[in-house]
Amino acid sequence: SKEIYAEVKKLSAELLQHGHQYDSSWITRPLNKDETVESALCGHSERLAIAWNFVANPNASRIQLTNNLRLCGDCHRATKLIAAIRKCKIIVRDANRIHHFTTDGKCSCNDYF
Repeated sequence: SKEIYAEVKKLSAELLQHGHQYDSSWITRPLNKDETVESALCGHSERLAIAWNFVANPNASRIQLTNNLRLCGDCHRATKLIAAIRKCKIIVRDANRIHHFTTDGKCSCNDYF
């Protein structure tokens, strides 16, 4: 658990360094006093699963996830950027479609999710 959250922090720092801005409109509940927009969005299952994959295999060239919910817009943008930064293809099956995030920072859904 500690390694996963450390990797999430590392990913978050990389995202911010590459211009990502967290979108609070995707948070659908009130934040607790000790929470930030960043901590709430970085706690989404997709990001934790991506972080776990990088902990288990730091040189991963392909990651595949299954999500029983829809990807939120912030996770979609972040995953595109993570794929580009880490040069890793990421495939996410959500409730509506299968997203193929490529190493050039694009998604197969053409941002129609």
